[in-house]
Amino acid sequence: MKVLIVEDAPVIRDALIELLEHWGLVTEACDDGLKALQLLEAGAFDLVLLDLNLPSLDGLEVCRRLRRLPINQPLVLMLTARDSLDDNVTGLEQGADDYLVKPFEPTLLRARIQALLRRASRPLQHDWRWGLLMLTLDGRSASYDDQDLHLTPKEHALLESLLKAAGRTCSKDQLIEAAWHWADVPGNESVKTHVKNIRAKLSAAGAPPDLVETVYGVGFRLNASHA
Repeated sequence: MKVLIVEDAPVIRDALIELLEHWGLVTEACDDGLKALQLLEAGAFDLVLLDLNLPSLDGLEVCRRLRRLPINQPLVLMLTARDSLDDNVTGLEQGADDYLVKPFEPTLLRARIQALLRRASRPLQHDWRWGLLMLTLDGRSASYDDQDLHLTPKEHALLESLLKAAGRTCSKDQLIEAAWHWADVPGNESVKTHVKNIRAKLSAAGAPPDLVETVYGVGFRLNASHA
């Protein structure tokens, strides 16, 4: 799952990045509202952690404009130091899915994210399966025939993209967008190397060698015969 963190306080922003990546999530981060909208228009995110008080555009205006855009609509969890009922109701009215008052405990943040995913009407799932292959979005868990694959965060993000594609081909650009930061774009060989490592771990768990197929000149996909 890919998360955009929009927070202008460096200490809080860095702590959120470290926390979410520890949970196995792919993150992007920025410190102002206009940059957040640019990132949201340029790429697909599953969730936005959106601070209310931001330079350029505040969180309410970012949320309002986001909901008017004809793009993938992520979940929005608004982070606010304002604990008044009116402020929080306004955030929900402008398109936020939930809010969390700062300061908060990491366990509460994780619980709110999990609750949003459970009740979301958007096409988000907690578990993804393809035959004997199973991957959970809550952390880095992935297994084949109940054997843990021990994936790295990038491998987990790449396999998540292949599972979400449900047998359709994922281009190398799509895989890069899912697993890397916009400022840290790798070459094609890096993507191939990560896919090779995923295949090796799947093979060690007993998966067929063609579970992840190469579509030459395009990208990769899961083999429909093993679904």
